[in-house]
Formats: sequence, structure tokens, C-alpha cells
Amino acid sequence: MKTITDKEYELFEKLKNIWHHSAPEQSGKYFICGEAGDKDSVGLPEKILMCPAYGSDGFAVYTKTTDYSAPGY
Repeated sequence: MKTITDKEYELFEKLKNIWHHSAPEQSGKYFICGEAGDKDSVGLPEKILMCPAYGSDGFAVYTKTTDYSAPGY
């Protein structure tokens, strides 16, 4: 049996979460299924469509409330 560090376990959890949302047909997790509206200067759409699970008949619409901002160094 191998032992991993806390940092390695944290990375594993992040990668597992990425996989769950990138393979919804296998994981049953929600995923982004579309976009709507104009894109801003960094390419983010005004709205995204979220599907609750693979095979669902509908979706929820999430609207961007603020523009992207990054710290100015």
C-alpha cells in the first residue's frame, strides 16, 4: 500500500471533481451544456446553461452579474 501526502490528496480531489463534471454520462454530475448572449473582452458569455445530469430534458440559466476582474499587479 502506498501513502500519499496531504498535498497529493488535495490534488487528487481536485482532479476527481474535474473528471466528474467532464464525464457527466458516467458520474451523474451537473455540467455546462451551452452559452447565450454576447461575450465580453475575455470571452466569457453573458449566460451559461447548466444541465443537472446527463440525459435531463431541461437546463438552468445562470447570468453573469459582474465582469471578470483580476488583481492589478
